[in-house]
Amino acid sequence: MISKKIKAGASALALLFVTAALPVHANAASKEIVGQAYIDVPSQLEKGTTKSLKSYVSRLLDKKYVSAGKLYEPPFSGLEDKLYVSVQREKALPIIAGGVSSYSGNEEGLAAALYDGTVRVWSKYKCRKLSLPGGGGAVQTAYGPDSPTLAAAGSEGDRIYVFNLEQCARIPGELPVEHGPVQMMALSRTGDWLSVIDSFNSLLCGPVSGPLQEVSILEGTPLYLGYTPGQGVLVAVEASGRIIKQGMMNNTRMGSDEVPGGPFVDARMAGYVVCLTLDNGREVYWDLRKRAIVKKSEALEQEPAWIYKHNGGLVYSTGVDRWKITEHLGMPMFIVSYSATEKLLRVRDLDRKTRYYSVLDGKEIAGSEADDWKFISARKGVYKVGKKLFRLYDLVCQRGTMRLYGRHIKDKGFYLWWEETGTPNRLNPHPMELPIRESVLADSPALWVPLVEGEVR
Repeated sequence: MISKKIKAGASALALLFVTAALPVHANAASKEIVGQAYIDVPSQLEKGTTKSLKSYVSRLLDKKYVSAGKLYEPPFSGLEDKLYVSVQREKALPIIAGGVSSYSGNEEGLAAALYDGTVRVWSKYKCRKLSLPGGGGAVQTAYGPDSPTLAAAGSEGDRIYVFNLEQCARIPGELPVEHGPVQMMALSRTGDWLSVIDSFNSLLCGPVSGPLQEVSILEGTPLYLGYTPGQGVLVAVEASGRIIKQGMMNNTRMGSDEVPGGPFVDARMAGYVVCLTLDNGREVYWDLRKRAIVKKSEALEQEPAWIYKHNGGLVYSTGVDRWKITEHLGMPMFIVSYSATEKLLRVRDLDRKTRYYSVLDGKEIAGSEADDWKFISARKGVYKVGKKLFRLYDLVCQRGTMRLYGRHIKDKGFYLWWEETGTPNRLNPHPMELPIRESVLADSPALWVPLVEGEVR
């Protein structure tokens, strides 16, 4: 169905694997088209720039997903009756790297400490890879997106090393942490200020060159440590929902906020909004300037935090939707029968599941036993029972002599296939939308849902 342009001499078999969207068979095992999930830093990211990071993420998306526009591209000539696809929309979460012990920053500047002992950096500076003294790995990293310096705590967590990214070299000396290992570290956006939470829950801060001074003792489990966009305020978040604020210019305590609803299991900050997550996954958004809970839509207007750690890997949360394709060989086939006593249609569906529909309202219903099932066939996609007409799928568009049809199955996504009509035309009544049927009555209109995507930020 959805195919890339390939040489005319390529075989049909080769085309099945080259295309990012051509279909597969109800009778054959389905094959998901997925991109490789990298478990280490690939060569594309060796350049160490934020531009290369975004370019790599875009390439990952192209490998794993097909764009919505591709769904409207007819198959290579001669394959329209041999292939169809099922597609599901999901949030695109490309894996930047695996084996990550710690990370710091966002898409504007990022540092990741890997279990192989190296620290990888993507920034506007030339340095892209660092190693700590003695070859040990970094248990914690601290980096601000515009900072010319990077801080990392060694494998024992009781010494902090600072690196100059312009020279790609370690600044002589080290910052000792009396009560190591370090739990959390944060570096302000331009690298002026460094903050640390040690094993005693002490919060220390000061210039990146040191010395660090204790400014507070946290009462609860720390979840987040970072700076506001203007880097003038240090923010520490506890699991209870308590937010501690420390003014950096005059090193004064600015009081604390108490976010209701805790305890929380995770926290992150975007702009001036702190997002706290409960153990059931629900998120609470707290605006530091308003000192109040705000709606998610308001929170998302802040600077986004797209990169986070998940299952030992670093994930780039793109904020875009993408379509995941599964190919099927052959043409889609429905087996439909009718029970007059139960007033039901029985449908052997495209996912090989059997579903039942009431002939009264055309809606799906629980099936029941019957002895009078009779097979019925369709005429131009329409099934007739008495005076009533039923339709299982809808016309999506037509390009030339090729028509694209679609059927939605709950929790399975959309099934799409092309058919040759013989009569040329150009129809697209619902551009960039796909149909969902709540009723199979032919005169019941489908609900058309948009193919929302978005660009990689």
